Amino acid sequence: MPIILMNRELFSRIVNERILFLDGAYGTEFFKRRHIEGKTPVELLNVTNPKAVYELQREYVQAGSDFLLTNTFSANRYKLEKLGYEEYFVDINKQAVNIAKDVAKFSDKNVYVLGDISSVGEMIVPFGELDSEYVYNIFREQAQLLYDAGVDGFIIETMSDLKELKLAYLAVRDVTQELPLLVSMTFEENGVSVTGTSVEVYVSLFNDLDVDAIGINCTLTPDLMLSLARKLALFSRKPIFTEPNAGKPILTGDGRLLYKTSPEEFAVHMEDHVQVGMNIIGGCCGSGPEHIEYMMKMFGNRRAMKRNVEKLDVISNRTYMVNISPFLIVGERINASGKKKFQEKIRNFDIENILKLAREQGNEGAQVLDVNLGNETFLSKEHFKKVIVELDRVVSIPLSLDIQSEEFLKAALFEYPGRPLINSSKATKEELDKKIALLKRFGGVLIILAMGNEIPKSAQERYKIGKWAVEYVTSQGIEKDRIFVDPLVLPFGANEDYNVTLETIRLLSVDSIKTSIGLSNFSFGMPNRESLNASLLALAMERGLCGAIINTAEQTTMNILTGMKKMLKKEAVEAPVQGIENELVKALIQGDGISADKYVTSLSSGTSQMSPLEIVQNVLAKAMEEIGKLYASNKIFLPHLILAAETVKPIFAKLTEMIPEGQSIKSGRVLLATVEGDIHDIGKKIVGTVLESSGFEVIDIGKDVPAQVILQKTVELKPDIVGLSAMMTTTVVKVGEVVNTLKGAGIEIPVIAGGASMNEELAQRFGCAYGKDAQEAVEICNELMRKAKPGN
Repeated sequence: MPIILMNRELFSRIVNERILFLDGAYGTEFFKRRHIEGKTPVELLNVTNPKAVYELQREYVQAGSDFLLTNTFSANRYKLEKLGYEEYFVDINKQAVNIAKDVAKFSDKNVYVLGDISSVGEMIVPFGELDSEYVYNIFREQAQLLYDAGVDGFIIETMSDLKELKLAYLAVRDVTQELPLLVSMTFEENGVSVTGTSVEVYVSLFNDLDVDAIGINCTLTPDLMLSLARKLALFSRKPIFTEPNAGKPILTGDGRLLYKTSPEEFAVHMEDHVQVGMNIIGGCCGSGPEHIEYMMKMFGNRRAMKRNVEKLDVISNRTYMVNISPFLIVGERINASGKKKFQEKIRNFDIENILKLAREQGNEGAQVLDVNLGNETFLSKEHFKKVIVELDRVVSIPLSLDIQSEEFLKAALFEYPGRPLINSSKATKEELDKKIALLKRFGGVLIILAMGNEIPKSAQERYKIGKWAVEYVTSQGIEKDRIFVDPLVLPFGANEDYNVTLETIRLLSVDSIKTSIGLSNFSFGMPNRESLNASLLALAMERGLCGAIINTAEQTTMNILTGMKKMLKKEAVEAPVQGIENELVKALIQGDGISADKYVTSLSSGTSQMSPLEIVQNVLAKAMEEIGKLYASNKIFLPHLILAAETVKPIFAKLTEMIPEGQSIKSGRVLLATVEGDIHDIGKKIVGTVLESSGFEVIDIGKDVPAQVILQKTVELKPDIVGLSAMMTTTVVKVGEVVNTLKGAGIEIPVIAGGASMNEELAQRFGCAYGKDAQEAVEICNELMRKAKPGN
């Protein structure tokens, strides 16, 4: 039949005509068919065995797939280099497109080829070492290659890090704005990704961004993914899709990995996904042509169900999301303007004061932190990058970016993992156009000043300017709920009439335009600033004010705010990390090493006079145990856990040096490795960090480590436990190989394994323990060490 070229308009039309079908898995299918073995990436088949790729894709088309993904999931240059196949980078990607296009060409219906892009396999700053711009360029290089080879669109999938997904999105959109782009994250059963991002945070950002469909894939089976699919359907303003796994892998007697979920069972559960409104469906690990075919038979000719989408009116970062309504509290104190010493520290990349202020304001009740680095003349992009990355590392609340330089604002937005508040823009077409471009590229919410180049004197003038600005921005495709207008608060001491500000708020509120003020401007240069600020805030809230940038250390102001919210029936929003009474636990979770160290030091003096050994065993260990329980109960997330582990390390090291020789405080020695053929070490590094913070000595011997090398290092280093990571289905059997190699050499040592492809059943077959996450790994290692003690 005639080939119809894909574009975004066509995609939008066909996705609303009927439910569309992606294909299924590649790696697990090639492994099942014995086309690959060892550490060879499945993408190399594009070059070495293109017939195998062609046949699988032809089967997917025959089963009913509307979209074929190129066999390029791990074919970015970084991953191929780590696996030793960088020289094939260009050929692998080009051939992947050629093969898929050949299959699509001979179909009796229109089949479109999506260039498949996924993670680089290692963590990006602040949780890893990879630089954001470097990762962006890795993705852009692959996207350009796939685009030049002739793909019909792109899909970025199986991302667990919101920041990495954003970088990949930017890379693809910088290559083409004409082709459709689908994005997909992977989540745990609790609805949170491994790096602490919820479905809601993910959707809130990508609702803003220039993508054509938002999805969820991998990790979970259709039944376990359903609750997440419901959230996706409830909040996404874009077409939606899901690609679940077909169960967990099981090992057959002849060494093959099979997945439990049959095509019939898979399709029955996917019916529920269809009912919540999926526009596109497909399969991930373990699914094959038979799964697609069965779904096609069941609901191949149906239209997607209509959805009632709820607003996500929020400011977010990767971990926290705060509702803009009913009232947004923005902390003002990260502001170096007019503060010479503060400014000098920033110039020297000393941002400890910024981190301290972030913690304090979060504890005081701020929901968002305004970041203003003062005079930007002597600053560089690196200053803004460092501040954003470090605030991300310490898991701060979301940010408002008060940055004057367009270059520096772009640099901050590039690094920021979430939906920020941009503070601010004058109401001139030239300046608004710049901010609109940033909102479209990076997402977020904008504050517009009710002024052009001069401050209007009357409320009517400010109202007209503010209203015009909102209408102009919305005419350019930015939703009205993404805009605040600042009615301008001027100093009371300069005899400025505050009633002009109050009336402007009232007029804008009548038109349902959100307003926010910089409250402390009112009391500038005056004594008793707190009482003045609190008074104006009460009056402004009564007129309809929706948010304020305030000094949250002012108790009177915060009390008035609380009272006004009750009077106006606006419920308060609680702080992100709440209900933690243990002073040390709270300091560690917030990355406050100074307070944590002071707390520990106080225990060795005064009436308690605990010994360093007692502090380690009875205080630090118990604090980390409590943090582990908070993580296990979803009260905190992985970034908190990593931050706490990193914060406690230097305290642990200092106490260790003070303990007399012969008094061992180490819980045990653990040797960690990612198995042969697998270059993913995100999970392994996390486990290592948490084990160290729990008192274990950790020896990490790297990734892609053969069984014989693990054996040699076990003999040489004499660990108490061997920990193995296996992310890929094609490498998980290497866990069993390591266990057998150790046993064959007569070494009886506990082995614990984890990773996306591991499960309890496989662990039992391999003869090892299974740790589903970092905290469970610590618990298992502690139990193993207890059993190893004499007398147990």
